Amino acid sequence: MKILLSALVLLISSVAVAKTTLTVLVGLDKPPYINLTDQSGYELDLLRLVLKHMGAEAQFLHVPNARLRDLLLEGKADMASLQKVDPSQPLFYSDPYIQYQNIVGSLKIRSIDIRRFMDMQPYTVVAFHNAHRLLGDDYETSVNAMESYQELANQSQQVQMLLMSRCDLVVADRNILNYYLQQHERSIDELQLARLFPPSLYHAAFRTDVLRQRFDRALAEVLASPEFNALQLKYFGELNQLFSEESAAAPATALAD
Repeated sequence: MKILLSALVLLISSVAVAKTTLTVLVGLDKPPYINLTDQSGYELDLLRLVLKHMGAEAQFLHVPNARLRDLLLEGKADMASLQKVDPSQPLFYSDPYIQYQNIVGSLKIRSIDIRRFMDMQPYTVVAFHNAHRLLGDDYETSVNAMESYQELANQSQQVQMLLMSRCDLVVADRNILNYYLQQHERSIDELQLARLFPPSLYHAAFRTDVLRQRFDRALAEVLASPEFNALQLKYFGELNQLFSEESAAAPATALAD
């Protein structure tokens, strides 16, 4: 009888775990990472997969990036997708699970050679919203000296302006840039890319270390699985989410939003 009762308790416990739902704070529309029209995208699918390995399901709350940390601290969710580790806050941060790579892009037919920020100054530059604030002091100093520089919240307009020769250079994440190029039946292979920025790492933040440890174990399983590469190929068309021990230990930096 005791054995039967113990088995029943274990069965009930396993069912409860399987039905666990974690509320996840994430950013707004940012394809191919987040697509609000159908709740798809690389980031959402990756988080769903990691939480599945945790025995849970994800319920996403989409808010502006500036609100993610505060809402988590207020207890409005179980976890949040954050772009910068803040050691002053009582939060526990996972290993990185997304790597953004901001680049400077130009049409190859223009033969524009960009090797440092100051090389951008003679050209018309269009960057993503708040790039001057998010991409470091050296970049901000350089753009302040540019004669023609603007930032756009709608990143599809960046690609339109580049293809119509209304600007010379765009500053954007490689995968976001490629996504909008494909909407115009164009390829990122048509661009000259200057990688002047270090990779930007995304972390999951939690209010308890127990949940953070569970996430990291599940994340490690996903990163070692064929599903991880399949997700990258589905949304990016290439494998560019490669994490080394050095990148895992490095502090997170700001991302395009």
